[in-house]
Amino acid sequence: MPMGLPHRIAIVGAGLIGSALAGHLILAGNKVIIGARRPDAFTPPDYQREDIDYPVHTIEEAIDGAEVAILAIPNAAVAPFAEVYRDRLAGAVIIDPSNPFLWHDDGVMTIKDLGGKTSGTVTAELFPKSSVARAFSHQLAETLWLRGRREPGRWGIGYAADDNDTAWITAEIITQTGFAPIRVGTLAHSAPIDPGGVLFPGLLGLFSPQGMRTTLDTGPFTRELPCRM
Repeated sequence: MPMGLPHRIAIVGAGLIGSALAGHLILAGNKVIIGARRPDAFTPPDYQREDIDYPVHTIEEAIDGAEVAILAIPNAAVAPFAEVYRDRLAGAVIIDPSNPFLWHDDGVMTIKDLGGKTSGTVTAELFPKSSVARAFSHQLAETLWLRGRREPGRWGIGYAADDNDTAWITAEIITQTGFAPIRVGTLAHSAPIDPGGVLFPGLLGLFSPQGMRTTLDTGPFTRELPCRM
């Protein structure tokens, strides 16, 4: 895949994360299509710009010919999606921001047991013919849009990938959203950006690039800090 050029990007999912990523990447000059089960029902949130043309089509139309597919869908939907579409995404870069949460009938949310694997490793196993990266998992949708537009480069986003080409493309996409890309390692070592990891969720999911590097190197709260009275 050519690097440093506008990409053909499919955003799978028309929720808040998908809307924020689509808006950033459209403004950066990429050819972006949002794939939704009900394209006619798409409405971006009020805090996003109203002058962006969001192309919204079916999932099949969105992923057709996509170089990059971002899975802005619930984690529980990733495996069923892979069963249907993995072959059509062979050779593409797949970026997974989803988190393995389980919602219970009593309203309690827990973290799914992945058998000691990271979420990115599980996704990579579902898409053996694609290059998988993990990114945007520790960022809230509203801050993903607003901080990226208002304070470009001030905040970091951690990501993981197994090969350098996939890492480069993922870092480029993160940069286009207004954040500084910080590689945490390979997918097998991406626990810091999984639920329960040292970068998840942070202060509303926000770390400066240096703060993120320090946290990865030494862990959070490694020394006492004086209280400001």
